[in-house]
Amino acid sequence: MNHQPMDLPPGPELIASVVAAYERRSEFHGRDDQTAYRLFHGYAEGRPGLTIDRLGEVALITHKVDVEEDLAAISKTLLELHPFASVVAKADRYVSWNSTALSVRALHGELPSDSFEVVDQGLRFWISLHTRKHSGLFLDARPARGWLRKNSYDRRILNLFAFTGSLGVAALAGGAKSVVHVDSKANPLDIARENHLLNDLRVDPRDFLVGNVYQHLPHAQRAKLRFDGIVLDPPPRVPNRMARRRPQGQDYGQFVKLVAPLMAPEGWLLCFFHRFDRSRKAFEQEVLEHAGVSLEPIWRGTSGEDFPEHDLERKLRLTAFVRR
Repeated sequence: MNHQPMDLPPGPELIASVVAAYERRSEFHGRDDQTAYRLFHGYAEGRPGLTIDRLGEVALITHKVDVEEDLAAISKTLLELHPFASVVAKADRYVSWNSTALSVRALHGELPSDSFEVVDQGLRFWISLHTRKHSGLFLDARPARGWLRKNSYDRRILNLFAFTGSLGVAALAGGAKSVVHVDSKANPLDIARENHLLNDLRVDPRDFLVGNVYQHLPHAQRAKLRFDGIVLDPPPRVPNRMARRRPQGQDYGQFVKLVAPLMAPEGWLLCFFHRFDRSRKAFEQEVLEHAGVSLEPIWRGTSGEDFPEHDLERKLRLTAFVRR
């Protein structure tokens, strides 16, 4: 079934939709072990391009559409539902100005000027809202962090495209023997180190590698490195400068050729499928056809209940494969 989102007009109907979405998240409210989750997923709950997240005591309104006239009412409603210290609006672009520049501003309270903690399944992570970059924690990946915590005991894990390291933190919290993080940028890995410390996890400088994944993996092959678990979470669009050839988004055919030789027997590969123009089945088939080793799917997951979608192919899709 194709997802046809309902586009509500501004005003009372949108506010009613936000309230209803908040009430549907009742299982999350008031939990000390979960202070970061999506409150309103507009793509399926009434306003495509508009999302609202709870990040600790901050409500973050992110909009890719022009909702300027509705922001004050949305902020007022959120404060009636929960005593947020701040309500922050982040625009991906100003539609009326035809500009791609981001803006971040406080609608209530103050814009947090420093990083602050949120809790996800009992684990703590640093969040930043005072810059125009991503806050630092992908909320839709919560089920993946849960799976990693349950399936990493005594394993050596390789976390590719690691960003701020939340997946590796979950693996270590689940008893992983070691986690090596690889990312092309140093700043996210600095935050990853801080996330380790925040959760009283060991920090070894050798486990945080800044570099091009396409270049790192052949080096790891030549060194005959082996891992019991590999996390493969490439961005939906891989920069051209990083790839051997022009990548077509999440090019799993190319990736799996590089990572499969690093998998130990009975090791697993956890893949994140982001692109909505391809089905899970197509992604999985690409992995199986290009691996060059025998892989078997052992788990399929998706984003949590706070990310509702009528069409499951419009959600984050997660598949774990084991090497036999």
